[in-house]
Amino acid sequence: MAERDETVRKRSEAGPLASPLDSLLGYRLRRASMTTMAALVAALRPLGLSAGEASFLILVGANPGCRQSDVGRTLEIKRANLTPLVARMKARGLVADAPIDGRSRSLTLTPEGRAVHDKALARIRASDRKALRRLMADEVALFDALRRIAD
Repeated sequence: MAERDETVRKRSEAGPLASPLDSLLGYRLRRASMTTMAALVAALRPLGLSAGEASFLILVGANPGCRQSDVGRTLEIKRANLTPLVARMKARGLVADAPIDGRSRSLTLTPEGRAVHDKALARIRASDRKALRRLMADEVALFDALRRIAD
């Protein structure tokens, strides 16, 4: 028991753990994503928006009159999750919908929705600029290359 206690004491005095995880691309991407998403969530909090809600407003703002189903496909949101999201945005007066044909609905931002959209987009861009300032030139090129991985 005393030997184990001594080993624990030495480990705690040795400093941070060696991490072979740091050399793994997926691990680094996940850590970077977690950090940037935490900053994004904090930036959107004063607007009462989640990252998903902001994405929704930005996409609808860029595509007035778009089909609700197209928004769901683009954002990879299942219908069961999209319907309550649209309902929340309508309840806040940020989005209006209208029938197109049959079961299809078009989505458009209201004037209030446009104002929140503009504030959200400005906050997201500021958050992105802050994160990008931490990258060196070759890392910015890597950032651009990551788009190809996601496609």
